[in-house]
Amino acid sequence: MTEQAHCRDNRFRKAVPSLPVKDCTEAVRYYCEVLGFRKDFDDAILGRAQTMFAGVSRGECAITLNQHDRQEYRATVGCEVDDVDLLHEEYRSRGVTILLSPQDEPWGERHMAIADPNGHEIHFSSRK
Repeated sequence: MTEQAHCRDNRFRKAVPSLPVKDCTEAVRYYCEVLGFRKDFDDAILGRAQTMFAGVSRGECAITLNQHDRQEYRATVGCEVDDVDLLHEEYRSRGVTILLSPQDEPWGERHMAIADPNGHEIHFSSRK
């Protein structure tokens, strides 16, 4: 099989970014209670007393939260949603830090951005 054929046959499904956080338990709480995600898993299944790694999702948008002491970078995550304006109202009412209010982009999307408590940016877009 040629390299090109191999790449064609190996379809990518979705990416799941991992965000560094200072306190994984608090990050899970924020993502679930404030941003409306649900907890999919945490490392309690390994018998750990403290949660250091967890996965959250909302629809098909999945993120892992990874606690460690090195907070040397911020990540930017993009999620597609059905209605950016509706999400903006939801997040505004919950006191989420809005970095960019919904706006129409020249490439045909409506776009907004928020910051989580660890400084990561999450951008949301919907088709106009």
